Amino acid sequence: MQIEIINNFEKLKQLRADWDAVYNADPVANFFLSWVWLSGWFAILSDRWFVLAARSDDDSTYIAFFPLIFRKEQEENKGIYHELCMGGNSMADYTGIICIPGYEEKVIFAFSHYIEKQINWSIFHLENILDTDPRMALLINHFSGNKFERQRWRISNKDDVDNYICPYIHLPETWDDYLYNVLTLKMRRNIRRFIRTVENSDDFQIIQTTADNLDRHIEVLIRLWKLRWQDKKGDKCSQITEFLNKILRYCFANNCLYFPVLYQGDLPIGAIASWMDYEKKSILFYVTARDDRFNNPAPGIILNAYGIKYAIENGFKTYDFLRGNEPYKFSFGAKERLIKHIVIKRKVLNSQKSDCDLDPITEALQQAIQHHQSDRLAEAEQGYLQILEKQPQHLQALQHLGALMQQKEDYQSAEKYFKIALQVDRESPQTWFGLGNLYQAKFLFSEAINAYQKVLKLQPNAVAVYNNLGYTFQLQEKWEEAIASYQKALEIQPKCIEADVNLGNALYARGQLSPEKQSHYAILNYDLGVSRQKAGDLKTAILYYQQAIVMNPELVKARHHLETALQEKSV
Repeated sequence: MQIEIINNFEKLKQLRADWDAVYNADPVANFFLSWVWLSGWFAILSDRWFVLAARSDDDSTYIAFFPLIFRKEQEENKGIYHELCMGGNSMADYTGIICIPGYEEKVIFAFSHYIEKQINWSIFHLENILDTDPRMALLINHFSGNKFERQRWRISNKDDVDNYICPYIHLPETWDDYLYNVLTLKMRRNIRRFIRTVENSDDFQIIQTTADNLDRHIEVLIRLWKLRWQDKKGDKCSQITEFLNKILRYCFANNCLYFPVLYQGDLPIGAIASWMDYEKKSILFYVTARDDRFNNPAPGIILNAYGIKYAIENGFKTYDFLRGNEPYKFSFGAKERLIKHIVIKRKVLNSQKSDCDLDPITEALQQAIQHHQSDRLAEAEQGYLQILEKQPQHLQALQHLGALMQQKEDYQSAEKYFKIALQVDRESPQTWFGLGNLYQAKFLFSEAINAYQKVLKLQPNAVAVYNNLGYTFQLQEKWEEAIASYQKALEIQPKCIEADVNLGNALYARGQLSPEKQSHYAILNYDLGVSRQKAGDLKTAILYYQQAIVMNPELVKARHHLETALQEKSV
């Protein structure tokens, strides 16, 4: 068994297809172990994260991933010591590993041995692991005997809520089945009465979150949440609300956020935010907030009832209330799922250098990448250049700096850094992809196509490459080749929104799109424009807005956003 350490975003991005394949195959996997969630969480996290990635001895494909966090702590009586924590902590309700079925015992043995021998830690927190996961039991059993102390932690909650109980509903096929076979008579009557109140009233309405109202709805949720929890959470309040603001935007951009808000007139009185896991057919109810002055209809009951109804009607099989055994959750017909927190302590600290003790260059690169992802381009550029002063052939710094220079439209510098990166490694798909994007931006189409084709020889299922290759053909009005490339991208990843939109745009240009589809793709172009504008990519955002207006000239919000994007770009 081969174990690798993954500790940078570039490598994590490269692993997307492998991670998704393992996640999809693992029947125990949950949303908090998905690539989408963890990549978003790691981008926010200030602690040092890494992933143990396992390959079998006789196969080059990955078979398991174990996300972890490495922290340095200091106490007066202990001095400096290291803690190892599960990768989702402290914002994931479930943690664990993902693994291809059939490899569990070998993988757990390899992970356990690596963690014991190669990582320098004093305390290992296995928090929020499923009580019934046999893989975690195997891992815990490895750390026994004279070398380790083990104990089960339970943190008491002042309001008597047990956060080691996670209620969930196994959803039936239809809404009527749920009403009559899951709920009590009293709850069924209450839900029907509240739903009638909302549906038959001009005063109440439930509004789903879109790109237009995302900012407003996040502000509403956080404001209402703080009204109830600010005093109890104390110093942690600002940290939690900052996390919510970032993760809600991230999950919205990645099409995994269910976020309805209940209004009475123009006044928002309740909101819930849930994660949607299409692969595992699960909706995970993550955070709620309400105005306590209103209870008829009760915002929490209404919004959860609508969430359950939405889940059933859209083919989801589980509605998960996550941590906390609050009575209202069981009134919806929920059953219990248990989690636990196991703490393992070394009796004698392993003094060898840890694979997770990153060198200064690696730490500097991670910091520069975080600046880059947060659109702090000057800080990112300075970070990459400082790395290259010490290591002129640092491949990732060259690749990222090339992409940054292209973003600044300094194409000459971008090409210089990409070509130096090719001198370091001519078989790097990331460098060829960056060079392809650069040539596309410079309208050097033959060179761009050649670069993309080199990537596909190295990574035949690279969705982003097929999408960008299609757009290169589209810019030349080679419609058949463009459409074929977009279709190939969607064949590999059916939910790739960029490829879907580009395919719609190509079909529109060919006159092969119905009026209904034109309206649909106009909205999708607009939504992508908003997403790219928020990411600081104004050039691409403007193109999406313009295409949305071409498809639907009556789309006023696209015209408004186009105007603001053009003004912002001219500053």
